[in-house]
Amino acid sequence: MKLLLVHADFIEWVPTKKALKTAADIEKVEERVEEALVVFTAVEKRDEGNIEGIAHLGVKEISEVLGQVKADKVVLYPYAHLSSSLAKPEAAVALLDEMEKAFKLKKVEVHRAQFGWYKAFNLKAKGHPLSELSKEITSEEIKTKKLEDIPEALKKEETLVSSWYILDTSGKLHPIKIDKGKVTGFDFSKHPKLEKLAKYEL
Repeated sequence: MKLLLVHADFIEWVPTKKALKTAADIEKVEERVEEALVVFTAVEKRDEGNIEGIAHLGVKEISEVLGQVKADKVVLYPYAHLSSSLAKPEAAVALLDEMEKAFKLKKVEVHRAQFGWYKAFNLKAKGHPLSELSKEITSEEIKTKKLEDIPEALKKEETLVSSWYILDTSGKLHPIKIDKGKVTGFDFSKHPKLEKLAKYEL
């Protein structure tokens, strides 16, 4: 994974057009975050074999910079231009999900720019010596990383199993899952947007 970190007075962005057909449907609303560490991210093919390890090490590296620049907000901003060897979209989203989850466990305020969308953005970097940094996270680094560096809460979370359901208007629960790329367990024929949401969440 490649990262470009910018300590910013502010960043504001608005989605303009889908870059991927599989990107989630969203409202094109402008967002703005002030006094934040903006982390432009490119998840790479080589990361696909160790999503959780790369995510946890990425969070560790970013957290160190947060402490150095005395920031308490993170903006995870997908930025494919940092690499020519990108991971599959679903792997990239999974890794960013892991990073977001880890920051929340650390009680760090975290924001996500939309994945799979072209976005117009304005950014004002602070301009001090640590305000612009680049980092590269690889599996080789994880081999030398101590297990104790992974927060206990994240270790326990790995043992949890999630179950997903659709609750219909009659109060019946329908267990759903992904099977060969499709969401099964509920008739989505009259609810195409719900199907998209369910697939995205799963």
